[in-house]
Amino acid sequence: MKAYPQCVPCLINQGLNAVRSLGLGKDAEKEIALRVVKILSEFDSLERSPAYYAYLVQRVVKEISGRDDPFAEKKRLANRVALKILPDIELREVEDKLAYALKISAVGNYIDFAIRGDMEIEKDIVRLLESDFVVWDYEAFRDRLERATSVLIVGDNAGEIAFDKYLVKVLKDMGKEVVYGVKGKPILNDATCEDAKEVSMTELCKVIDNGSDKVGTWLEDCSREFLEVFYGADLVISKGQANYETLSSADRGGFFLLVAKCEPISMETGGQVRRFVLRFKP
Repeated sequence: MKAYPQCVPCLINQGLNAVRSLGLGKDAEKEIALRVVKILSEFDSLERSPAYYAYLVQRVVKEISGRDDPFAEKKRLANRVALKILPDIELREVEDKLAYALKISAVGNYIDFAIRGDMEIEKDIVRLLESDFVVWDYEAFRDRLERATSVLIVGDNAGEIAFDKYLVKVLKDMGKEVVYGVKGKPILNDATCEDAKEVSMTELCKVIDNGSDKVGTWLEDCSREFLEVFYGADLVISKGQANYETLSSADRGGFFLLVAKCEPISMETGGQVRRFVLRFKP
């Protein structure tokens, strides 16, 4: 996926929001705004994915903050909040556990567990679990899953990773070999092996890191081990918007499970802003 013109102000705001959430002060806000504008002005076109430009922005955030993992504390908080809420959701009686597991996973992609109170999140979850997918390639998913032995889930954020555990459990109960992929190094609030251990994902299935710190999943920057699993898995489930931005043009098929959080992504996926999407790419 290539970036849209609408991505430019979004990228600037992404940098501003990052330094604000880290409490770095007004001088840091001015610096990030000016440096992001300068970076973006050096490009003659928007031929790369939005995640490519977002990575350049987050590199500056790391420099300004002086931290290799600026969002470490927020990720720990997100994991704790998600783990606290998850048991009540898993205990619900449902007819189709697989469909429900996909919805729980999508709900995890919707919510920012690190910045909202528990009660507000719980109210949102009740509402979200009653909402429908606007893109629901479920029959294609079931068909390909039935013929699959191995499944790779390409994870997204901290907090959200806990909500992927139910999907992993359901897939394993169906006899599937599941591998869960995380980032090789910290970037934004993306899940790493440390997050996988914190939410006990490592006790459920094999967890591998992709060897990269890029926003989304840049296959050209990933480790050989990750690439072997990515191309060798019978079925790939890619979580979140940045992974869609980077993997939707990959030379293999897969399913994208996400919430479209902006107009360009909703147009690309055929979905709607702030609604669930399960999109199959042959």
